[in-house]
Amino acid sequence: MKRRAGSVKILLGGIPLGCDNIGDEAIVACVVRMLKETLPGVELTVATADAATADLLDVAVVPPFGFAGCPAAGFAKEVRRHDAYIWCGATGLSDYPHVALGLLEAACDAGVPAYIWGVGMDDELNPVFFRAHGKKRLLLKAAGLLGWYERRLRARLARRIAAVLPRCRGVWLRDPQSAAMLARTGFPGADVGADTAILLRPRGLPEVPAEKILGLCISTQRQVKDLDGVKRAIAAVESSGARVLGIPMNPRTDRALMESLGVECIEGASPEAVLEAASRCRAVLSSRLHLLILAANAGTQVMGVARGSKVANWLANFGKEPEGSVDGCDWDRTAKRAIAALDSRGDWDAVRKAAYDALDARLAKARAALAARLKDEPPPGWPRVSVLVRAHNDEQLIGRTLKGIFAQYPPPFEVIVCDDASTDRTREIAAGFPVKFFDRPAGPYKPGRTLNALVREAKGDIVVFNNSDAVPLDPHWLAELLKPLVGGDHRAPRIFTFANQLPRPDAQALVRKDNLRAFGDGKVQSTWRFFFSIASSATWRQNLVDVPFDEEIQYSEDVEWAWRNSRREKDPVRIVYCPDARVEHSHNYTLRELAKRFKGEGVADRVIYGEKPSLLRELFSAGRETLRDWAYLLPRPRDWREIPSAPLRRLVQRISHWKGSREGC
Repeated sequence: MKRRAGSVKILLGGIPLGCDNIGDEAIVACVVRMLKETLPGVELTVATADAATADLLDVAVVPPFGFAGCPAAGFAKEVRRHDAYIWCGATGLSDYPHVALGLLEAACDAGVPAYIWGVGMDDELNPVFFRAHGKKRLLLKAAGLLGWYERRLRARLARRIAAVLPRCRGVWLRDPQSAAMLARTGFPGADVGADTAILLRPRGLPEVPAEKILGLCISTQRQVKDLDGVKRAIAAVESSGARVLGIPMNPRTDRALMESLGVECIEGASPEAVLEAASRCRAVLSSRLHLLILAANAGTQVMGVARGSKVANWLANFGKEPEGSVDGCDWDRTAKRAIAALDSRGDWDAVRKAAYDALDARLAKARAALAARLKDEPPPGWPRVSVLVRAHNDEQLIGRTLKGIFAQYPPPFEVIVCDDASTDRTREIAAGFPVKFFDRPAGPYKPGRTLNALVREAKGDIVVFNNSDAVPLDPHWLAELLKPLVGGDHRAPRIFTFANQLPRPDAQALVRKDNLRAFGDGKVQSTWRFFFSIASSATWRQNLVDVPFDEEIQYSEDVEWAWRNSRREKDPVRIVYCPDARVEHSHNYTLRELAKRFKGEGVADRVIYGEKPSLLRELFSAGRETLRDWAYLLPRPRDWREIPSAPLRRLVQRISHWKGSREGC
């Protein structure tokens, strides 16, 4: 994380703070406390509608962008004043994903590392956004298109999640069920922590209350349908000699509803007041998740009524299930179970201790990982990584490439830029980053000679080659590229990895097709004799010290090294493709440039493979690839302009390759 001078500045948001939700306030209070303990001197800003938060938590405040009628338009300007943005909790991935994803994307676009912390995901997406309503629903249903329309809304969310979340520097969800739901929705890369609100606990668990009190919260969000059943349950509990105490988690709407049911409510409207009230109860029954969390924090038995899966996910920590749902619950049975809980704790204390031991361990692990990323500290035992960047007249892209490299976690040990006598602003732009410059060896350019000199200059245990025009697409590119080399406790010394190269947005259709075919999921390349690209790749430095690159070959020096060393009888090097290590890298070559490149590759293939293909074979290859081109272009009317040029393009490639193979080296 590239920091400003002084202490690290973090913006917290992504949830509707200051909007009468005590659960959300509990989350942010605990996140603020956690970050202050983890990063002494940290400067925190909270996006909230309640200005009193500034004094309450000793933080700066800004408007709740995207919530409470506050437009998100000013968010990009605000987030640039910070070193990190953290979306810190609640169930926004399913409740209001359009807002949260928009804020995360804006932070990433502004070059500010974005994190998702302690967020949950319900198994039911917010019906306000993911179901048709009113006349539209009636019309779609009449046309038999209602299911199709709502599936389309969910599919659009999945695509958005898959596009935005990989750009975040870290994603920690509050429970494994949420992580599984998110994986099904479009992002399988989340880690699991716990809800940060578990940090809000009394000092030592209070004694079992002498008075039999059942704490109750019936939420107005997705309100219980059978309110008469709730009234019967309240009456049954009270007739048993116990008292029902309302603990509203929304001090306005929840309080009004429970008072209409004849329930006396607590006066306080803060997380601390809720915690204190819950500690006076022998059991708590709630359809609000965070009342159940705060009650369990206080040692109180919990019973839940489900609104989607989040209540069930929490209760699963204690081996419990919801009493029912807001849509259907046997309230008479629930009253009997509540009375039994008021009379006896059973094995609750032992179950709760085991559950909190596991939750605390999960949260501690996630907390340490978040702290390491915020501090740019690599994990213990992580090898030193040297990123080697070759550049020549790449002023349009080198800034994006270096920005992407320095956004990685774990961070590289050093970044060395070899500028090959650029005549544009390449060197000036690179100088704006903490890089070390290295001048290539004098004399005519030979790629192998330059690569060997860079390897000798590097001080890292691992060397990563990344061309100045190969732009990392997310903060996980480096970790994914190194995963086969350094995974868990293992070290795999005889491996050379290479990344997935995605076409640029301006790539010609056939360039796009060739990139996706060569890289993509790796299935096509696995059928080829051999495939490797050094444009974004990594291996242990010692491999290249022991066996350097060929310094005479002008093209395909990377393929020559990989082919030669993967065919060794003793200690061969394994070439590993990493599809999740993604860079943006493609070229819209002119016909002249194509001819030069393929002629050079023909010369190299003759050296590497001893290959001397016939002209007939090359022409057959050109015809076969032209048919593939047409099959790709025909379903895409916007790209039909490339149909006539496809045969010429393939002929230039293959005839140039044939000529090169005739020249030898």
